[in-house]
Amino acid sequence: MSAITAALSQIDSVAAEGDLAPDPAEPLELETAGDPILLPDGKRIYPPNLHGAPVDELALALLDMDDPAASTFLRLIGPPGAGKSQIARAIAYRLWRSRGRDVAERYGAPFYGFVELQPGPSSDEFFFRYDYVPIAGASGQVQLVDSAFVQAMREGWVVMIDEVNTARDVALLSINATLDGRLSLYLAATGETVVAKPGFAVLLAYNPGLVGATDIPDAWHSRFPATLEVTSNWAALAELGAPTQLVAEAMRLDKQRIAGEDGLTWTPQFRDIESLWKMSDRVGERAALAFFASNLHEQVTAGKIQDAEAAAACRMLDQAGCGRYRVAATSRVPNLHGYPRAVTS
Repeated sequence: MSAITAALSQIDSVAAEGDLAPDPAEPLELETAGDPILLPDGKRIYPPNLHGAPVDELALALLDMDDPAASTFLRLIGPPGAGKSQIARAIAYRLWRSRGRDVAERYGAPFYGFVELQPGPSSDEFFFRYDYVPIAGASGQVQLVDSAFVQAMREGWVVMIDEVNTARDVALLSINATLDGRLSLYLAATGETVVAKPGFAVLLAYNPGLVGATDIPDAWHSRFPATLEVTSNWAALAELGAPTQLVAEAMRLDKQRIAGEDGLTWTPQFRDIESLWKMSDRVGERAALAFFASNLHEQVTAGKIQDAEAAAACRMLDQAGCGRYRVAATSRVPNLHGYPRAVTS
């Protein structure tokens, strides 16, 4: 037995005699993942259910592909990594296929009538109207072309505006006429008014509690009345091959966040646990946990999550059976609540 192994064994013994060992939690059963949607890029998406109905089916009922003015546009809200973008892609793919359209290739990737936009805090009133591209052979000169949003209106595509609450109001309010039933957008550079074609739809995706973000314009709450609170589809993650115990404990902790317990506003989501699982497969559990702990530590230091939330994530690891990798919190090994961080020596 190596000195490190002996030390870890001693720490485990002390923890078991005192209050450091986590109490065994009641077994938590995962639900059935349901039927997946296989996207053209090979990604398997398991749309979650809303009161027993798959959310993609509900979206298909809300979005009218023949008359966009009759559609009820969707807002997908939830923490980063919960799967909002994946749900949007699954919705767009099903809508595209329901219209009898074939998957094509665009910019080297499969295309099924879906474009993603992320305006951000630097966006202006022209963001949704124009893109600026260099003129071939004319150094330093650019020309105005249709933005992806305008292309979607002309062609009848689905648009997802991601992290929309980080965008400036001047950009968002510039497309009010496109979202209030008129479905039109005036292009001042050409004097043209573009009217959306059948198949056009808009989805919003954002985290209402995102650090540094604001809210969407007041009018948009009525323009996007169908608001879906997206939570991680834990059963789908287990179906994809992630360790069941780890997934179950992540789900348990996330349920506490959703219920408003312990003041948690963030807990590890689908993407976080998926990354931990895949890193474990590649570099082993010890190194993967160190990477995970360093990621949490950086977010705490930056003020993106609270130290109490990082501590809760570490307790989740304890309950998932990872406690054997702990070191004493007072040891010289850089650690986060007992889990060694990925600090090079």
